[in-house]
Amino acid sequence: MQGETTDHPSQSADELAVDTPALRNQSAHLEKLRQGYLEAMGIQTWFPRYQLTNALPPRPFDWIEEDARALTDAEPTTSISASHAALSQRNAQKPSQPGYSPTKPADILGQFMSSSTAVEETKPAEQPAPQPDKQLSGSISKFRLVIQPISDECLVIAEMPHSGLNQFSRYHQRLLNDILRALKLNPDNFGPFREFVWPMADNRGLLSQLSQDDYAAADAIGAYLSNQYGLSRRKFVLLLGQSAARFVLDPEKSFEQLRGIQQGTHTNQWFAVTYGLNELMKQSTLKREAWQDLSPLLSITSD
Repeated sequence: MQGETTDHPSQSADELAVDTPALRNQSAHLEKLRQGYLEAMGIQTWFPRYQLTNALPPRPFDWIEEDARALTDAEPTTSISASHAALSQRNAQKPSQPGYSPTKPADILGQFMSSSTAVEETKPAEQPAPQPDKQLSGSISKFRLVIQPISDECLVIAEMPHSGLNQFSRYHQRLLNDILRALKLNPDNFGPFREFVWPMADNRGLLSQLSQDDYAAADAIGAYLSNQYGLSRRKFVLLLGQSAARFVLDPEKSFEQLRGIQQGTHTNQWFAVTYGLNELMKQSTLKREAWQDLSPLLSITSD
């Protein structure tokens, strides 16, 4: 017995003919919808290549300069299709109508290019945008400074590790005394030291709304030294450590740029910048470089 086979009837030509108008209607609907969206956004999807007989003049539009030049230099036969050429030939055989003159694509481009150039010439000259000020890093620097008045003329600002308490030990004090004696700054009558910690731990109230970036740190330490220690009247100010130097003198400069002797706000004020006490205690080889930074101050203190 032979196996039975089932043939599926194929789609007839009439059924295909019925589907084609539906597909066409759907495509037309989608295209109409797309054109509606583009028109609502003010986007023109077509541009005239030449002006038709009895047609309204096309509205101005912006041409990219390179494209306009390429189209203007091109041959008319290459830029106009055969149907457009035949239409132009039929129009040329008709008697010319009053108030109408055939316009070539190059003429239309010339009109639009000249009008756009005129608009550009009437525009006022744009002022260059102001350059933003030099900004520091967005990260917040953390430092702890020990401030100790030595005399009415001398003030010491030394950097300590940010974490921990009571880090200014008798060993730090002994090393500082040796430095002051070598510079002849009379370390016998120094007062008690205080600490300045940044960023501020208490950020309640108005402090919570203040910035704690590097600029704010420099302003805060400057105001503190002026109010508590009369920084401007001090003749000699020792800045020991990177943070002490940068945030008292200039936060935008590096420590290497600030090392040595710097003149203060007036001719009778001097800042001496070198490594911190912690660094000098841990790396004894830095003491030679520290003395090279501080020794020029000896001639001023001797006078």
